[in-house]
Amino acid sequence: MKRDKEGMHKIVILLLLLFFCPLSTPAQENLFAALSGTDTLRISLHESILTALENNPVFALQRFEPEIVAAAVEIERAQFDPNLNASVSRVESKSQRFLGTRPEPVELSGVRSQYEIGLSTMLPTGTTLSADISMSSSLSSLYTDQYSGYLGVTVAQSLLQGAGLGANLARLRQADLDAQLSREELKATAQNLVADVEKAYWALYMAAQEIRIQQQSLDLAERQLDESRERVAVGKLPELELAAVHAEAALRREALIDARSRYEQARLAFLFLLNPDTPTIWQTVPQLTDPPFIPVDTLASADVHQELGLTYRADLKRAQVQLKKGELEVQRTRNGLLPRLDFFITAGRSTYAKTFREGIPDYQSPFSDVSAGLSFSFPVINRQARAEASRARWTRDQFEHALENMQRLVQWDVRSAHIEALRSREQIRATAVTRELQEQKLAAEQEKFRVGKSTNFLVLQAQRDLTASLLDEARAKVAYLNALIDLYHTEGTLLERRGIEN
Repeated sequence: MKRDKEGMHKIVILLLLLFFCPLSTPAQENLFAALSGTDTLRISLHESILTALENNPVFALQRFEPEIVAAAVEIERAQFDPNLNASVSRVESKSQRFLGTRPEPVELSGVRSQYEIGLSTMLPTGTTLSADISMSSSLSSLYTDQYSGYLGVTVAQSLLQGAGLGANLARLRQADLDAQLSREELKATAQNLVADVEKAYWALYMAAQEIRIQQQSLDLAERQLDESRERVAVGKLPELELAAVHAEAALRREALIDARSRYEQARLAFLFLLNPDTPTIWQTVPQLTDPPFIPVDTLASADVHQELGLTYRADLKRAQVQLKKGELEVQRTRNGLLPRLDFFITAGRSTYAKTFREGIPDYQSPFSDVSAGLSFSFPVINRQARAEASRARWTRDQFEHALENMQRLVQWDVRSAHIEALRSREQIRATAVTRELQEQKLAAEQEKFRVGKSTNFLVLQAQRDLTASLLDEARAKVAYLNALIDLYHTEGTLLERRGIEN
């Protein structure tokens, strides 16, 4: 009775094997082949970087920012540009007047003309210079025609508020710092793009390697299945052993499908960053020409990389520029707390004549006038100026603390990235040793299986271990390259190390 039950169990298992596990394994089709076309793009790592810097729309948008800020600098500089003004006026009049003791009014008609031209400018010292030339004429039916000219120069100097280079150049210097900020932001955007492109390049390479390794793993499982079938056919292996091999082959087909899916995702991400000028961008298949190259002696001490970070890090430079802007704002608003006290002096020469030609202004004319004085103004409460000065001081102090915190953050980031680079470099050696041992282990298990001293389970386990070690070795190389990218990006030297000018 017990033997009958065991026989029934074997029959059920064999029927299940025949139903779920076909005797021949169909060729695996790439389900994602339709997503890409026949267009290929042979490209190196350096070419990828240059293409992205040329075509990436995000970076293209950021390139407008320095030009916009440069216009703002010119706006601030314009306050010191000379200003030319001119005016012409003509008045014709007709009236009546009583002259002397005459009982009847006298009709009076006249024409008055005025011509003026002046040039004025403000200096960064708080000095305003202006020069004016004017010519006037008065033609009357009753009085003698008269022409007069005037030539004058006025100098006004701020003595308290508005005096000195610091107060008057503060906004221009802040605009220059904004221009420097925009350049640093453009550099930071370029570094981010270069880092993303390099990582996407190696991610695409790794995805292709994973497909190759998973395909090899599936081929091993299918060869093991063929060999197991032969042993079953000659009675050296029970038919139940085929179930485990079929299941393992199915798992590896799943892994291959996942690997192909990851490749397609990596391909799209790579093309998105590069934005190549091709009509069928999303169907393009990149062909990477640069394999992972493990540089020699690229790591210095953590202290050296930290100093580089404190020198080149873009966000640290931005924090330094923000502090300078805050100090200029304190200087400008402090000047606003002072009362307004201006000194002015005007000197001129006048001419008077009966003809237009003789009335032209002449600096040698004996008729002159000089005026000088002081003007004073001061808001009694001056609440706005005091609030602006207080805000500027607090903002400057905030920038100081932000700079100190950024310096600590840079040191931490660089040292952390340095540790990761050291770890990933050592993993390359460790994974290579592991892969060699797994190859020897698989070869030994296959040989023992051929002589009947091992099982399918042990052979398949050795195959899985070899596949994992091959993937780990490939990933270790890519991880080290990514760790170097992160280190150079963290210290702010990625563009310089790639030979890209700012």
